[in-house]
Amino acid sequence: MVTSYFWKILSQQVSLKSGALKLKRERAYLRTKMFSTPSDLLPTMNTSRLIDTSSAEVTRVIPEEEILQYLCPSLLKLDYTTWKVKSEVVLAAFTFVSFVFLITLAICNAFPAFRALVFKHKVFMCLAVVRGVYGFFGIIVGVYALFKTTNLDRDVVFGTTATSAFAMCVSVGFFLFEILAVVISDIAFGTFSRMLIMHHSLALTAYSLAIYYEANYSYGSKGMILEMSTPFSCLCYVLLKAGMENSRSWFVNQMVLVHTFHLRSVVECYLWYVTYQNWGNIWHRMPVPLLTLLYSNLVLVTFLMTPYWGYKKTQQLFNPVDWNFQETKNTDKLASKKE
Repeated sequence: MVTSYFWKILSQQVSLKSGALKLKRERAYLRTKMFSTPSDLLPTMNTSRLIDTSSAEVTRVIPEEEILQYLCPSLLKLDYTTWKVKSEVVLAAFTFVSFVFLITLAICNAFPAFRALVFKHKVFMCLAVVRGVYGFFGIIVGVYALFKTTNLDRDVVFGTTATSAFAMCVSVGFFLFEILAVVISDIAFGTFSRMLIMHHSLALTAYSLAIYYEANYSYGSKGMILEMSTPFSCLCYVLLKAGMENSRSWFVNQMVLVHTFHLRSVVECYLWYVTYQNWGNIWHRMPVPLLTLLYSNLVLVTFLMTPYWGYKKTQQLFNPVDWNFQETKNTDKLASKKE
C-alpha cells in the first residue's frame, strides 16, 4: 500500500514536470514566433514580409538586386562589414565632394556673371552644387530602395545590400564634409545656418550609427530620396546668382522644386506606414540609439523641416530672392561693386 502510494506521488510529480516542460517549450516557441513572424502576436500589423534575420539571407549579396553591378561591379566584391572598407569609402566620398567644391569654385571665375559675385556668395553657390551632386546620387539610391524588392524589404532592421552599404558610407562622407564646410563658412562670414546644421548633424549621427550597428539600412537608403529637392535647389541658386530670376527657366525649375517638397511629404508618410507595418520587428530588434535617432529625425523632417523649406521655396517662387542673405531682389552685382 505504501509502495503504491509512493508510485502515485512520483507519477504526479513526473506529470507536473512534463507539463511545466511543455509550457516552457510553448513559451519559447511563442518568443521565436514573435521575432520571426510578429503578426502572430500583433495581428493588426502586416509583417508578413519579415524573415528571421538570425540567418545570413538578409545580408547576402544578390547581384541581380544590386545597382552597383551596373555602375561598378568590382564594388560588389568589397566586404562592407569591415571597418577598413567602411573607412575607405567614407574617405573617398569626402575627398570626391571636396574636389567637386574646389572645381566649382575655380569654374566660377570663368563666367563673368559669377566672377562679379562676392566671395561668400560664390562659396554658398559651390556648396549648393555639391548638394546637388549628392542629391542625384540620393535619388538613384532612393528610387532603387523604394521600388526594387531586396533584403531591405525582407527585414527593415538588419536587411542589407551592397548598394545600401556603399550608399550609407558615402552619405557619412558627404555629411562630414557638409558639417565642416557650413561651420567654417558660418564662422568666416558671420552667418548662422541653424536649420542646415541641425539637419546635417542629425543625418551624420544617424548614418554613422547605422554603419556602426550595421542596421537600419532600409530606412537610411529609402530616406535618401528626400534629397530629390537638392538638384533643383542648386539650379535655383545658380540661376538666381546669374541674374536669371525673371527667366522662364528659373520659373519652371522653381515650380518643380516646390513640388519636390510635396513629394517629400508623400515619401515621409510612406516611411511612417512602413513603421506601422513592421513595428513589432522594429521595437524588439532595432538598437535603442538607432531607434531613438530614426524617429527623432523622422518627426523633425515630417513636421518641421519639409514644411518650412517648402514654404520658403514657395515664397521664393513669387519673390525671387536669395533668402540666405537678402530680403529684396537680387542685388549681388550692386553689392560686389560696393565692395
